[in-house]
Amino acid sequence: MSGICVIEWHVTPFRADRWLELWEPAAARMPAFGGSRWSLMRAIDDPLVFRQQATWADKSDFERYWFSEEITAARETIIDLYAKPLLPAWYSFVAGD
Repeated sequence: MSGICVIEWHVTPFRADRWLELWEPAAARMPAFGGSRWSLMRAIDDPLVFRQQATWADKSDFERYWFSEEITAARETIIDLYAKPLLPAWYSFVAGD
């Protein structure tokens, strides 16, 4: 079952640029684990909010990405730069082009 995983990152004030510098390479690795159409977006109204999303053919591919040694290590480097908890949310396609 394919779907889109969305993660809302709420970054600590004055740390958004550092968070993006450290996390963007990890987000860019999603295709290596089976993700497609990935993106990182920054909210215009609240520049401390980032949305990471990608389309995955299977939720297990996301879990392989998220819990891999590489991405776990990347998350450890940014642990003090965002608010917790961090909860990935899943969406299924219902309409669109």
